[in-house]
Amino acid sequence: MRYRQAPYSPDSEVAAMLDALRDEMKQGTARGAGRHELTLVLNGDVFDFDAPRVIDRKSVFHDLPRSAEHAVPAMRAMLADHPVFTEALGRVVADGHTVVFISGNHDVQLTLPEVRDLVRARVVDAALAALGGTPGEGAREALAARVVFRAWFHRTPDGILLEHGNQYDAYCSYRYPMLPFGRKPGEIQPTMGSLACRLLASRMGYFNPHVDSSFMLSAFGYLAHWARYYMFSRRSLALAWALGALRTVVELVRRREPERRARRRACLAAAARETGAPLRAVARHARLFARPAEDRLGLVARELWLDRAVFGLLAVAAALVWLLLAPSWLAPAALVAPAGLVAYERLVPKLPLDATWKRVSRAARQVARAHRARAVVFGHTHNPEGTWEGGLFFGNTGSWSAAFEDVACTKPVFASRPLVWLRSEPGSGSAARLSGGLVAWKNGRFEALTTSAPPAAGQRSEPQGSPHPPFQSPAAAALRT
Repeated sequence: MRYRQAPYSPDSEVAAMLDALRDEMKQGTARGAGRHELTLVLNGDVFDFDAPRVIDRKSVFHDLPRSAEHAVPAMRAMLADHPVFTEALGRVVADGHTVVFISGNHDVQLTLPEVRDLVRARVVDAALAALGGTPGEGAREALAARVVFRAWFHRTPDGILLEHGNQYDAYCSYRYPMLPFGRKPGEIQPTMGSLACRLLASRMGYFNPHVDSSFMLSAFGYLAHWARYYMFSRRSLALAWALGALRTVVELVRRREPERRARRRACLAAAARETGAPLRAVARHARLFARPAEDRLGLVARELWLDRAVFGLLAVAAALVWLLLAPSWLAPAALVAPAGLVAYERLVPKLPLDATWKRVSRAARQVARAHRARAVVFGHTHNPEGTWEGGLFFGNTGSWSAAFEDVACTKPVFASRPLVWLRSEPGSGSAARLSGGLVAWKNGRFEALTTSAPPAAGQRSEPQGSPHPPFQSPAAAALRT
């Protein structure tokens, strides 16, 4: 689990990038074109509440209730472990800019008021430290107003909509993202993705949850993985999988909360209040959600390989019974059961992860129509994207997590750090001109990866590798860590 260790944390890179953004704002203001203001959006999964807890410098597996009682100490520990990150956010706020935290599927605990209060207090403390001296009357309240939280999505006055994107992934979606609670008041309902991360992936040390290819393997891939890392050890990959998969299904069934119309209406109303979006647009937006996996247990069994394990055991048992009871000349018929398993695998293929990511990407276009947005930015998939389509921008902030192709953490999946940087030029609301796109932070500088201005209607932007500044005063910059 080297990817969890301090040397592989992106804290210093995030801090350097944020300081560069602050310098860009100051330079833009100094050029006399009016004050340049930044809205920094942390687009979900900034904190990982599903990772093992660290106690006495060791990773300790857990499936603690997703409540304030356990989330606040965990958040306090995370902030204490990452002072460089917190201080960098404080400097952004101290400069008069705004920081927006959007909840993702790994940090849905940011919807809890107690967790929000703690994060806001720590960022404000860092901002006051950056300003120096004793804060004047009302200074703390003014700084706190610049630390904003969104449980579902964030919408800017100039038509930019930012959302983590897990609501279009059945394994990670919540029935009520504004009120993601189960049967116990104040306790967040676990998704299949959260349970699988806590009960499966995090207990298998050679799987990196930030790298899909490390754990989304074929049957032969899992066999090779076992042979390489577990065959000559005392640890059992099969036992960890069997116990984790069964517990995941049991927890989904035990905690399933059926849809209730009153709670759905309350969720939509809460989103409209928090974001200022029209209630009708919020309702259209919610209709795009993927149905949670707890309603589709067959899909869960398929994803966790439980269906194939059960059918495989039945096939072996049927073949053995046939060989014991049938006449010898009918022995070849015992192959019918294994052949049936092969046929099942062919006829009912497992949905590839790419199909889920494509669904998330397609949903961005529908979200734009629901809100008449001019730009929609997602995260969740870890795949950075950015394109202008008919004057609308669609992007994905990718990830800054410790993603490596090898367990020794020497080969990073991405050579640069992605973010989406959009600029809103002077104007009011929809009259403001948007430009910008997908950007990479690499070697201490910004490089544009998509065109900096929307192409003509009907045209699609092509990736570019030119150095960054054609746009230097963004209305919104979004990233995930």
